[in-house]
Amino acid sequence: MKKSHIVILAFSILLLVLGLGMTVCGALSGAPHAYSYHHGPGFWYYSVRYDSALPAPSAPAYTSFGHLAFDAGLVLMVIFVILRHSSRNDEELRGKERKAERIDAARARAEAVDAEVHEENGTGDRQ
Repeated sequence: MKKSHIVILAFSILLLVLGLGMTVCGALSGAPHAYSYHHGPGFWYYSVRYDSALPAPSAPAYTSFGHLAFDAGLVLMVIFVILRHSSRNDEELRGKERKAERIDAARARAEAVDAEVHEENGTGDRQ
């Protein structure tokens, strides 16, 4: 694999993980929170528990950027697959060309040996 393909793959995986992390962080910070306070170090003891339905101000931003990063990671993954597929086709084509060149070279060597043998035997065309 080329280094550029590896870089694209690593960056796409990083964006996918970052997108998932930011989306989860935004969802958790946007969920209602339950707070409880316990007071009373002495004889009297009381506790207060209340739920806050207000999300954190950064929750929608985390969620939006998380979706954006995840989508960018998916797009880079598709680009990686396309580049990898095209490079495989190029490698197969190069392999076929190399094989044809080897066959041509072997045929040329065989013909050259035959020509030398005929000349040494005196059956070659000399003028």
